[in-house]
Amino acid sequence: MKATPQLALILRNGFVLMLAVAAVNQVGLPEGLFLALAMLTVLESDLGGGVIAGRERVTGTILGLLAVVITVGISPALPLPARVFSGLLLVRLFGFTAGLNNGFIVGGHVVAGSLLHDLDTWWHYASWRTLMTILGVLIGVLLSQRIYSQRSESHWRERCHSWTEDLADALLHLNVIPDQDPLFLTLRERRNALRRSLPQLVAEQSLTQSNQDAVLWAQAVLQHCSTVMSSCRDISALLQSQRDLTPALTKTTQELQRLGSHRLRAIGRGTSVQQDEWPLVRCQLQQAIETDLLQPQGSEGPFQDSEQQGRVLLASRLLLLADALERLADLPMGMERHHDSLR
Repeated sequence: MKATPQLALILRNGFVLMLAVAAVNQVGLPEGLFLALAMLTVLESDLGGGVIAGRERVTGTILGLLAVVITVGISPALPLPARVFSGLLLVRLFGFTAGLNNGFIVGGHVVAGSLLHDLDTWWHYASWRTLMTILGVLIGVLLSQRIYSQRSESHWRERCHSWTEDLADALLHLNVIPDQDPLFLTLRERRNALRRSLPQLVAEQSLTQSNQDAVLWAQAVLQHCSTVMSSCRDISALLQSQRDLTPALTKTTQELQRLGSHRLRAIGRGTSVQQDEWPLVRCQLQQAIETDLLQPQGSEGPFQDSEQQGRVLLASRLLLLADALERLADLPMGMERHHDSLR
């Protein structure tokens, strides 16, 4: 039976952790367990996520050490519960100031371990724990960079590819989507997940010292594809309400959908985009909108005003969609080139 990537990750991390624990026990490093735990924190994520987790753990541990030093120094006469409360409060305040997401939890463990379990030898425990944590994170990052195969960038590319493929399908079938709200809500949530993963790309590239083309490319793709997504959502509803579009505008819109879906698929796959047909389609769309959508229709009245507003809105969304697709075609395949260099 072929091992799944998750099983391979568990076995590999378990083996590395076993070796780390055996090494620290053999050498007799004080508080060496925290070296192994720090390594595991980094190795449990991809490279970018591991760098972020390592930074959080190191920062939280140092802030915990600082909180213990302050608490022991300024409150020797306080009872132990008050000391622990003061130390945890300082860690929380330091964590907010440093912008930590969860590193303050590790700092709280340093405070609790120092004041509750090792009060007589708190400096030995806290200082060695801090040193072992820093050393473990450095070793974990080195191992991730050298022997760990998963990269934030490749994982991000795979998810982006899936998202742009589904967005291309939605663009191609705007006229026949029965209920567009759940579809575009799902696409928006997946876009937001990709956006939340950008800090991992930045952290990974800061470690590998590569250029920032991949991150800039990812930001541009999210920006322009978000415009495509919102335009598609509005156009889908407008096309179903506008039943009297001229054949020229209908044909041009279909061409825009076809070329746009090809562009989205090419962006996700990291391949070049053909632009030969684009100037003609863009010109035809502009002419069709000026001729067929923006001309007054029939007599005036509330119904005609509402219909004309719908036509103007459709025209603006079609032009917005065309502009976003054009900007996508101008993007270099920076993510793909950088991904190839990591192989």
